Amino acid sequence: MSQKKFYITTAIAYPNWKPHMGHALEIIIADTLARMHRMSWKEVEFQTGTDEHGIKNRRTAQKEWKDILEFLDENVSAFQDMYKKLKVSYNTFLRTSDKDRHYPGVQKIRKKMADKWDIYKQSYNGLYCAGCESFKTEKDLVNGKCIDHPNQKIEKVEEENYFFKLSKYKDQVIDLIKNEKYKIFPEIRKNEMLTFLENSRDVSFSRPKSSSPWGITVPDDENHVIYVWCDALSNYLTGQWYGLNENWKNTRPADLHIVWKDIQRFHAAFWPAMLLSADIDVPKELLAHGFLTLNSNKMWKSTGNTIDPMEAIEKYGRDPLVFNLLYDVPSDWDWDFSMSRLNNVYNSMLIGSRWNLVNRVTKLSEKFWITNGKLWKNENWFKDFNMNTINDFLKNHDTKWYLEKRYHLVQKANEYITKEEPWTKYKDDSAKAEAVECLEFLLYIVKNLTVLSAPILVESFEKIKNILWTDILNWLTTDTNGSFEVREKAFNTTDFNVNIQSEIIYPRIEE
Repeated sequence: MSQKKFYITTAIAYPNWKPHMGHALEIIIADTLARMHRMSWKEVEFQTGTDEHGIKNRRTAQKEWKDILEFLDENVSAFQDMYKKLKVSYNTFLRTSDKDRHYPGVQKIRKKMADKWDIYKQSYNGLYCAGCESFKTEKDLVNGKCIDHPNQKIEKVEEENYFFKLSKYKDQVIDLIKNEKYKIFPEIRKNEMLTFLENSRDVSFSRPKSSSPWGITVPDDENHVIYVWCDALSNYLTGQWYGLNENWKNTRPADLHIVWKDIQRFHAAFWPAMLLSADIDVPKELLAHGFLTLNSNKMWKSTGNTIDPMEAIEKYGRDPLVFNLLYDVPSDWDWDFSMSRLNNVYNSMLIGSRWNLVNRVTKLSEKFWITNGKLWKNENWFKDFNMNTINDFLKNHDTKWYLEKRYHLVQKANEYITKEEPWTKYKDDSAKAEAVECLEFLLYIVKNLTVLSAPILVESFEKIKNILWTDILNWLTTDTNGSFEVREKAFNTTDFNVNIQSEIIYPRIEE
């Protein structure tokens, strides 16, 4: 068996509509973390995909008078196109409609739970939200509506279902979370999950085919399909070949699941309980992030309160959108997105500060034949400028904090070059050596800011490393595993060949 990989996943998206900016946020967070872990000496397995069974997808396909698979193929392609534009570096993309790869593993894990007598059948009478694909109690609703899907009609359901004994495992899951053996970020989500688990009930694990015919058939019962959470959550195993071979063990336990806060209960309660029942290691960490809002309201496909990320990418490019979302959006609450804010971030932070620094330093260096960079002054603002900042960031996955620290260094470097005025000192023979040292110091800063930002500003990294030409930088990549071999060398190298390009990294855009 090969060495354990760092296994990171997103929640799999519902392809009942084209992706909106909220979908872009989650995949960007995951992609950044995957790239960061590759920069931190890890062999990374990054998985994402689409959740294709259940009532919601089927009903939407019917409204459009389309065959279910034709409908799904179109929308799945839209997600994959967005991921391609965002240069998402996933290793595995799993569709739960994949009968060869997904179905065997779902049936296997369900059988393991059934063999433990953890699945039973009984009649049920309750309230159902098709938007959540889950059953609700009266106290879950506000004015009779689901708080996450207020435009969805709550359905009264009376039917026979199979249930999973969450009640049997909830104390074990509570213990795992309290003792941070399954660590939940941010802290507010951890507390929410502990409260939920204290009052949790057994979980519906099937729907009759008469009401939900689109799904995986329950073994030994042709009248039922496996309900969405047993089906969907199992993707974290089936995407790694569970049910087909032993390769899945190379990614156990899963290191980090990244999900929206509204589905954290399924990942923080249902999933670890299912794994305990099936005698499989529970995940290490869960990051449950907030919503991206528009005009202070959650983005909803059903109401049209969305922004198409492809439009933003087309206008500003991949890096500015990624930077804006990661810099602005905190992990512990919701955040309002606007194109005007993106425009401001692009012009003031990326052009006005970051590109201004790179342009000034490299042009001066080329003018005065400065081709090497080095650290020569122990400036106070420079003391935390090292590769340990990546490791510090990976302890809590706070992309906002990480980018704020990087941007602070950009600001300080711009202030420093303005204060030192190396262009003036270079003309004075008595101060020429100091000017050279100043530019070498600034080149070192520009190069290392480029390295530290490589997992986020992917496209600009490719452009800047062509300006600061060196074999070490050229070998560095965060797209695939193996960058750890040159990471430290790239950070410490002083062997440069400054080569100013005619290409502008961030062109100005007129509104």
